[in-house]
Order: sequence, then structure tokens, then C-alpha cells
Amino acid sequence: MADITIFNLKCEYETSPMGVQNAHPLLGWQIRCDRPVMQEAYEIAAASSRENLEQGIFDLMDSGKVVSPRSYGIAYDGKKLRSGQQVWWKVKIWTQDGTVSDFCEPACFETGLLDRKDWKGVWLGFLGGMVGNGILMRHHFQTEEKEISRARAYVCCAGYYEFHLNGKVYRDKLLDPAPTDISRTVLYSVYDVTEDLRRGKNVVGFVLGTGFAGLPKILLQMNIDYSDGSRQEVFSTYGESWCVSRGPIVYNALYDGEDYDARRERTGWDTPEYEETFLREFQRPNGWIMCTVVEDPGGERVGEIMPPIRVRDTYEPVLLHTFADGTAIYDAGYTITGWVEIGVSGRSGDQVHLSFAEVLDEEGRLEKTPLRTARCEDHYILRGEEQGETYEPRFTYHGFRYFSVQTEGDVKIHSLKAKFVCSSLKDSTCFTSDQELFNRIADAMRRTDACNFMGIPTDCAQRDERHGWQTDPTSNAEGSAYTFDMSGFFMKWLRDMYDTQNEEGYFSDTAPYRWGWRPNDPQANIPVGMLLLLYRMYGNRREMETHYQDIWRYVHALLNESKDWMISRSPYGEWACPKDQCFYEEYGPGANPKYVSFPFVSTTFFYFTLLQLQRMSELLGKEDLDYLKNLSEVVRKKINDTYFNPETGQYDQGSQSANAMAVTYGLADREQIPAVLQNIVADLEKHDHHITTGSVGTRAVIEALCENGFEEEAFRVMSQTSAPSYGYMIRQGATTIWERWEADDNNNIMNSRNQPMLAQACLWFYKYLGGFRPDCTAEGEQILTLFPLIPDAMKYADTCMDLLSGPVRSSWEKEGDVLTIRFEIPQNLKTEAKIPGRYGKITDARCVSEDRSITPVRVEDGLSVYSLHAGKYSFILQQG
Repeated sequence: MADITIFNLKCEYETSPMGVQNAHPLLGWQIRCDRPVMQEAYEIAAASSRENLEQGIFDLMDSGKVVSPRSYGIAYDGKKLRSGQQVWWKVKIWTQDGTVSDFCEPACFETGLLDRKDWKGVWLGFLGGMVGNGILMRHHFQTEEKEISRARAYVCCAGYYEFHLNGKVYRDKLLDPAPTDISRTVLYSVYDVTEDLRRGKNVVGFVLGTGFAGLPKILLQMNIDYSDGSRQEVFSTYGESWCVSRGPIVYNALYDGEDYDARRERTGWDTPEYEETFLREFQRPNGWIMCTVVEDPGGERVGEIMPPIRVRDTYEPVLLHTFADGTAIYDAGYTITGWVEIGVSGRSGDQVHLSFAEVLDEEGRLEKTPLRTARCEDHYILRGEEQGETYEPRFTYHGFRYFSVQTEGDVKIHSLKAKFVCSSLKDSTCFTSDQELFNRIADAMRRTDACNFMGIPTDCAQRDERHGWQTDPTSNAEGSAYTFDMSGFFMKWLRDMYDTQNEEGYFSDTAPYRWGWRPNDPQANIPVGMLLLLYRMYGNRREMETHYQDIWRYVHALLNESKDWMISRSPYGEWACPKDQCFYEEYGPGANPKYVSFPFVSTTFFYFTLLQLQRMSELLGKEDLDYLKNLSEVVRKKINDTYFNPETGQYDQGSQSANAMAVTYGLADREQIPAVLQNIVADLEKHDHHITTGSVGTRAVIEALCENGFEEEAFRVMSQTSAPSYGYMIRQGATTIWERWEADDNNNIMNSRNQPMLAQACLWFYKYLGGFRPDCTAEGEQILTLFPLIPDAMKYADTCMDLLSGPVRSSWEKEGDVLTIRFEIPQNLKTEAKIPGRYGKITDARCVSEDRSITPVRVEDGLSVYSLHAGKYSFILQQG
């Protein structure tokens, strides 16, 4: 029997997903073995039932032996799938030494409703009032008196909802569905309700919240399959007991919060046992009334299989002080997104008022000015239960660290829990070092990103905005993909981005499009960059193939707009540099740059978009490659002729941002790069090793330094504790990254303490100190380069990262004049390790797991390059 195990089978990068919408979903797996192996071929077998699969009846797919090292991003290529179909599948592989594995344990995925005709119902809501109320909706129905083999509920919603069935509440997904432009895409979730249906009477219920949609509306399709092969369908329709009523949520709004009157609770409203009460209340002023048929939002119905919003962590808040008016101020300990759960007791009608903010004012009260028009409050009216009551909101969230509690009546607070709520993305990396400041910055950047993943990557977590700006992820998305597994989340948001593309080819500033402008700021090229990022990090070639012509439409729009190859339009440019680098605005954000020209930024990203399209053309084997190369060079030459001074080695106005962009985005001629880099370093020294950059240049500076041998200067930048710097934020008590470098010094209306834009420098920890450089070949095989940078002042760093093939670890430590570098590599990952000679002489290079020495495959530019397979490795260098 082969000693190889195939495990962690995934479809669309999820484990056993339901609601798969794509006809050719992407499959992947990992390999485990007690000796190094590389996959040389695979076979995928798929069947319509587990029994068929186990008996070797591969009635859906048998790929046969496919020669390929890929174990990810492989499209299902079997028989056409039907709606609600279960696909059982398994894999076996061939390795480089001729070993053939056994077929692995089977996995399963299930398609969603692939045809609009599969939805038999109509959209329901209520047009007769109750605006802002958390509307209760219920429907009773009968199942047949026979065995149910499988039952699925497909729930499509515009707004937010909570799904109930026979008294059970399905709370695996919070604030669901994720935001979309519902005129283009409406998401639905699939629930396995097989075990929760009863024979005979059943009740399905919903609580509807406003979300981004305004008037909430719901569409249900429930398919109940019986063991005799028959099917019963239950769906939303007018009449037939589909009714609504006011609920205890008397007001809900995403930005404002939630008001909950527990006296309005209807015990058992979602159970068949409530039927007699329901009949007495039906068509009464305070009772139930028939739902109304509402307009179809129009978007394509798509299964939502990305990680849902859930509670990530829970904190015990600390009471800071209580004011004379009874207002108690609490500290959650961290700046988070979410809400507070309260446990209270008191009389019916007593009240608890919660209010939220990120900072306190000079008196120690909540400072709510940065929230702008967002109320950010939850109010609870007690029912008066002797055993006490517990409350947490359903359809809102807050960005906060501090909150206040005020009570009316004889209320006793028994418990307070601050719940950190966000998209449940898996952490992909870990980092620790001897530099406690770096550890805290890395933690703050991770928390900042997590807080702002709420079904879309939001720009901030607290004020009246929280939209999917495309400018910030242009610089920050790669760092996010290092920090978390963004495979499914980014695929969903990519759809949001392309939903905004208009007939001219332009995208909008935000996706879904609710804020900003269309055409988008030319620097917001994430619709292009995301395609390459999904390929490089996750082996997802499909999205490039799908949207290649859409990118050409965008490029044509920019070409038509350009004048002599230059793009002058830009509403933002190098946004949010330090305050003294920006134009002053008395009532505005004061975030427009003084020393970085808008056309330089816009045209640089136009050129970078052409380079990215060129790379996609190479990967996809397109015939437009030569044209793109020539076009790119014309634009690059024009930028250099316009903005580069060869005598001074400066771009634009000589800012750190402009010079770093020229190096990082490929503008500078190779012979000019040393002079440009020296200018960056000189300007950093001029500012006492502080950066003067914003939304674009911050990452560009770190990359320009680290990619060109200036890691010591990057270390100085990242180590600063005076403003402007990350260390200054941490020294001021920050647990997340600020929107402005000096957010503690009033910046008018832009004062978020939890904004992911500047978290883009997290690459310092993973890409550079850890040395992780994943990429994919033109054949789709992921490869890894390990190239850790080791600043003189650091003693050790330990970094891990989950890649498609499995977890990788990179660590190094110094003891006296001896430097030890260690790597751990998973199976089936081609890896090169680069050890710079400037760190010392290699005295021992060893594969620890096999107890043998290893030699470099080549030496280039002062680097010893080693080819590594699965195992543990150690490199010992003598410094000095």
C-alpha cells in the first residue's frame, strides 16, 4: 500500500460547499507523506453518489491519468451538472519515483440552483409600513407522512435576514448576505434542513433587517426529497399563510444601530405550536398580515459560498469610570468591529442604552465626531424576565474600542461581552520576533484587515461609509492575501468589481457602487491586479480567462481618455500623506498631496495596468503580446520624458512616493535605479527615517528598499516611534492602524482609527523578514522563493505561511556571530531558497529531516541558491 495520503480536498477553495454556482468549479487537494514526494500526475474520479464512487462507478467524471504537478485550481470537467446535484469525488496521484497512491477518502460538493427557472416563488416583503422594523415573516406548511431523504432551503435576500425553521435559528451566518449591487448580483445561501423538518406541520420563519438594500425582501425555494423518489417544493408566494408582523426589533440600520423592545417578543412564533395564537392575531392591528409581493431586484442569483461573517473573538470589557449622570464608560481592550452582548435583569419597560466610539474625549466620554452622521447606538427595553435576559443586535455592527452604558429603571448589569465580528477568513500567516514593536504592529495590521472584511473590504469600520473602495486594495490586497486566505472572499469581490463596469469599460470607485465616482480613479487598478493576485496566490486561472477582454475594454477607455499617452484625471492621487505633505482644508479631509502630481500617479498606474495585461497575455498565450509590449514602452517613455530629471535622478517633484513608484512599478531605466534609490534614502534621512507617503507610496517605499538591498533603511522606517510612523500609533495605544498618520491630531472629517489603507506595509513581515515569495508558472504550478531579509539590529524572526501545498515555515536567529536560518517545506511545492552572502559565510547547509548536507544549485549576485523539496532545512552562517 502506498505511503501517501491525499487530504484536505476543496471545491472552489472551500470544504464540502453547498450552492456551487459555477458549472466547472475549481478543485484542489494536499499531499501528506513521511518522505519527500512531488506529484507528476493525478486522476480525479467523480460520481453522483458516494455508493457509486466507492464501487468504482464514476458516472460524472473520470479524468484518467493527467500528467501535471498541479493539485489546485483544477476545473471539474465531467458531465454537465444539474441544480442541487451532489458530486462525490476523490483523487489519486503518481509521484516522481513512480509511486501510485491509493484513492483518497471521498469529498462532496453540491451545486446550487443553476437555472433561474428552478426558483418557483416570488419575492416577498411588506409595503404597508414597518419601515426600519425587524420584520417577522412566517409560513406554515405540511410535509408528507413518509421518510425524507434530503431537504435543502435556498434563501435569497435583499437586505439582512435570520432564518428559522420549527423553532431552530440558523446562526452560522451573521449579517447575511454580503453586500452586492442587487441589480446585478443577488446572493443566496443553502441550508441542509433534512434533520429539522417534521412529518406533518412545519413552520419556516425569517427576521428581516434593512442592510444596504432599504426595504428588505426575501425569496425562498425549499426542495424536500423523499426516499420514494418524489419531491415536494415549498416556496415564497402570495397568500398561503405567508404573513408578516412587527417584531421586537423596532428599528435597525447598519450605521445607526438597533433598538430592541423585548416586550414585543412573540414566543414560539416560528413553531407549529404557535398556530392557534397566530390564527387569533391574524389580520389584527398588532397581529399578522399577509406579505406583499415586491419587485425582483433583478440581479443574477448566485450561491454564496465564501466564508461567512461570524464572531472571531470575544473580550471582557473593563469599566473605566462612571460619571455623575450614571453613564459608565467601558474599554473593550482592542479596537474591533462588532457589538456588545449584555446580560441584564430588571422590570418590564426598563431600558439599557449602549453607545460606541473608537476614542474618548478629554473628559473621558465617547468622542463621536469622527462618526459623522452614524448614530452607532443600540437600545434595549427589558421584558422583565425573573431569570434575566440576554441581548445582542442582529442587523448592525459598530467600529469601536470604547462604549458607554446608561440605564433607565432598576436595571442590573450581569455581564458584558464585546464581540469581534467579521468575515471568518482563515489566518494564513504568523509572525513573531525579538522586536516587540514589530510584533505589535503586525498584530495591529492583522486586526485592521480583519475588522474591515465584512463581506466586502471596507474602507473603515465605524463612520457613515464602510464601502468597498478600490483605491485602498490596489496597494493593500497583496498584504491581505499574505495575512488571510482570501481565495473565496476575493473571488466574490471581483464579481462586485466587474458588476460596476459600464459600457465604456470604466469601473467605479467603490464595489458595490454606492460611493465615489465612475469612471474610477485611474490609480484604482485592483480589478486588473486582482486577476494576477488570484493566480499567483491561489492558482486561479479561470478569472483571468473570464475577464481578459473586460480588461482590454478598460485599457481602451484609458487610451481614449489619454492625451499624448498621459492621464491627467485623478480625484485622489497619493492620498493621505502626513498632514504637512497635504493641502490644508478647513472643512475637508486635508488629504490631497502637495508634492506628488496627480497626472504622474494616474499615468503610472495606466502603465502598470499595461504591464499587468502584458503578463496575463503571456500566461494565457494571447496574440496581442507584442502590441502590448510596444504600447507599454511608449507610455513608459512618455512618463520618463515628462517626469524624470536624469541630472538629479528624481521623478516628479522628488518625493519619496514618486521615486519609489518609479522603481516599484517599473518606470525607471535599470541604469537609473541606483540614483533614484539613493534619492529615496536621502529623503528618508532628511526626515529622520520617516516616510512622507500615503495610500500609494507607503508600500512602494518598503518594496523599493527591500527589493534592492536597503533592508537596513526599511528596518529604520518600520522601527520609528515618533510621528509619522506605525510605532507612533502603537505608542499612542493603537491596536489597529489609523487612517491618518497623525489621527490623534484632529484631521477634520477623516479620523478613523481602524482603516486598512496604511496596513499595506505588512509585506515587511511576511514577504521580506519571512522571505515568502509565492508565484505561479505559465502552466499554473505554484512555486516558492524563500529569500528572508535579516536586519543587523534584529536577533530572530519566526514566520509561517499556508500555501496551496501546505504550511511553510521560515525562521532565523543570531547567537553571537552565528546566524542560523531554518525552513520547513510541505509536499509538492517546488522551492528555491536564496541565502545572501552579505549575511555571512555558509558553514553548514543541511536537510535536517534526512540528515544530509546540501549544496547550492547556483551562485548569482552574491546569493547562494538552493533547490528544496519537502522537509526541514538548516543553514548556519558565520558572520563578520
